[in-house]
Amino acid sequence: MAPLPTSKEGSSNDHTDVETKAESEGVTLNDTRPQTAPTNSRRYRKLYIIGGAVAAIAVVALGLGLGLGLGLKHKSTNYVTTNSSFLLDPSFEVTSTPTTRYYEWVVEEVNGSPDGFERPMLVVNNQFPGPLVEVNSGDELVVNVFNKMSNGTTIHWHGQLQNGTNFMDGTNGITQCPIPPGMNFTYRFTINPSQYGTFWWHAHASTQYTDGIYGPIVIHSPDEPIYGTYDRDALVILSDWYHDMSVGLLTQYLSTSGIDGSNYGGFNPGAEPPPDSGLINGKMTGSALDLEPNLRYRLRLINMGTLTQFMFSVDEHVLSVVEADGISLEPVNVHRVPIHVAQRYSVILNTNQTAGSYNIRAEMQEVCYKLANPNLNKMVLGTMTYGTTPTTPNTVDWSDSLPQECLDLNSTMVVPAIPMNPPNSTQDVLVSMSFQQTFDSGGNQVLGFMNNTSWDAESSNPTILQFARTGVQTVFDSSQLVVVNDNITVVDLIMNNYDDSSHPFHLHGHVFWILGEGDGSYQPGISPLSLINPPRRDTLTIPGYGYIVIRFITDNPGLWAFHCHIGWHMAAGLLMQFASLPSKVQEFVIPSYMEQQCSMQSGGSLIGKRDYRWLGLGM
Repeated sequence: MAPLPTSKEGSSNDHTDVETKAESEGVTLNDTRPQTAPTNSRRYRKLYIIGGAVAAIAVVALGLGLGLGLGLKHKSTNYVTTNSSFLLDPSFEVTSTPTTRYYEWVVEEVNGSPDGFERPMLVVNNQFPGPLVEVNSGDELVVNVFNKMSNGTTIHWHGQLQNGTNFMDGTNGITQCPIPPGMNFTYRFTINPSQYGTFWWHAHASTQYTDGIYGPIVIHSPDEPIYGTYDRDALVILSDWYHDMSVGLLTQYLSTSGIDGSNYGGFNPGAEPPPDSGLINGKMTGSALDLEPNLRYRLRLINMGTLTQFMFSVDEHVLSVVEADGISLEPVNVHRVPIHVAQRYSVILNTNQTAGSYNIRAEMQEVCYKLANPNLNKMVLGTMTYGTTPTTPNTVDWSDSLPQECLDLNSTMVVPAIPMNPPNSTQDVLVSMSFQQTFDSGGNQVLGFMNNTSWDAESSNPTILQFARTGVQTVFDSSQLVVVNDNITVVDLIMNNYDDSSHPFHLHGHVFWILGEGDGSYQPGISPLSLINPPRRDTLTIPGYGYIVIRFITDNPGLWAFHCHIGWHMAAGLLMQFASLPSKVQEFVIPSYMEQQCSMQSGGSLIGKRDYRWLGLGM
């Protein structure tokens, strides 16, 4: 297949003025190679718009019509999606000898219609989903990201440990300021030699990735326990999709009236915008995998959605689950795989049935939504064909009932292939998450809270720079909940969910043990915990009105986000941070241009949610 990204190996002079580079290299200013341009900036003042539904609608219309904060300049350009792009090249050399892999990316707006409805969307290198990053464990990854939008952005490398390079984690307001419009940022880090499996990358600035800034990461290794047990690799990217830009939806979601006007009247607290459709590999219809017969395929499932949990299956084909979030598993056979936002699974599928075309099913778990969309077709279909010419499948779904719940695979089915018992804990951190009404910015709103804190991104003063400048600190802005450990500790994070919905939570920079989960609040000494080779993941689902207990080690220096991966919820405040070994953070060699880009934040870049929701601006 043709490789997805525009790439080359080597190094680059990453941050030079556009005109200087144009003169030295003979390129034009609209050249798509990453370049840098100085910008004049000023800071928007907070504007509080007080009014009823008319004002809210006006703000949304302004945000949607003018694209404020995203700089929407409607073009006729269309993105590229080809079915063959999702079949990995079998000639890729899997080796333990590291190399440097260099990518150049351009983030911009195009018009597209993944589900048949044309709308502006955000893409990388004119591709949707975005370019595949395919590497070996231990490789150095260099990605030069040029921002051609009119709003700041960042790229997060979901699941990457980033040991020693926390400043490359790409989290707005925590490890980085947004890349200003017209400038670039070079992400440079080494893939951890112990990491392998299925990961992804996405924008980590408010809800931007909802509009299309996301793509897959595949890390190969001859040390992966399941390496050599399959013949071919294929990607299956699942995502929900909206007909409106997320900036407008988010403005309405965070307004006093909410999405349906009842959000803040005692009903559906925190009710999210329900999606308009679901996609398989960037398409609502027409997604196809053309496979070969009598082979074992590793299907790498990735949920890149914003809200939706999917139930994945292939008609008449049993799936053997062998990986969860980069951890190889003891194989377990299932008909369906539940996969929540940001999670990844690998399943082995045998193309050993009758030659023909079969339905690939990704059923959207509509039961997880607080609000229904009557026009949503929750059954998203693709086609898998082998041994014959593709046709419209007439195969039927499995007959066993579909679970009406929003939970992960049972923990007894997620058994790591390499056993590892957790060490004894040395610290308990108790957190409650909830949605609460608050009198903020002139009206009653429902925001997400971790303990008593609703997170707001400090886009011009990320917490990593606060530690780098001043050393170990324990006092922060009221919108920042940070747990500080300047010694290596073993943390038991106990979280009680006081919301009626389930939430997929992700911890940056760590793989954690799942010790327990269940209904109600955690009861010390009563709620059961598993300490013998428990599941290890980086994203898990906390049940509605339930609890989780996870354990991790604070041996990775940096500022690490722990947040709900439902995009609307993170933007509403469901995020906290762990500051691990902050005295080591002062030893980081942080690129000088990061400070420069922080000083350039303006209304064209990202500002806090308590500002932009009144302006109709994207965060």
